[in-house]
Amino acid sequence: MLSREQLQGLFRYCYCLTTDRRNAEDLLQTSLEKWLRLDKTPDHSHAYIRKIIRNQFVDDCRRHQILAFDSIEEGSPILLDDICIEELEIQHNLIEHVFGLLNTAEREVLYLWAVYGYTASEISVELMQPRGTILSRLHRIKQKVANASDNKEEQGSEVSL
Repeated sequence: MLSREQLQGLFRYCYCLTTDRRNAEDLLQTSLEKWLRLDKTPDHSHAYIRKIIRNQFVDDCRRHQILAFDSIEEGSPILLDDICIEELEIQHNLIEHVFGLLNTAEREVLYLWAVYGYTASEISVELMQPRGTILSRLHRIKQKVANASDNKEEQGSEVSL
C-alpha cells in the first residue's frame, strides 16, 4: 500500500499537470483505481502509478480536445537561502508567477527535475522523449524564470520610486 507521503507526492504531480485541485483529485483517483485493478503489483509501484497518471492525463486531454503539450523544446533550480519572510514571500510569488507562464509539458519537466531531482536523461526515459528535447525545455524554463525575475525586479523598483 502507499504511504500518506507517497499519496501527497502523487497528488502534487497530478496538480502539476492539471493546475486545478479538483481535476488533480479526479486524476489521482482514476489512476489509483486503475492501479488497484491490476492483477499483480509491479516492482516499482510509485513509478508505475506516475506513468498511469501521465497516460490518464494525456487521454483526458485528448478526449476533451485540450492541447496540453505544445511543441516547445538546462538550468539550475531557484535556491532559497536564509532570508527574511518578506523576501521568501516575494520569491514564492515569483515561483507562482513563473509556474503560470509554463505550459503543461514544461511544468511536468520542471516538476520531475526540481522535486524528484531527476536528470535530463532520467526525465527523457520517464517521458519517452529525446534527451535534447528535455534539455531544450529546461533551458526555456530557465529563460522564463530569468525573464520573470528581471520583470519583477523592474516592477519593484518602479513602485519604490
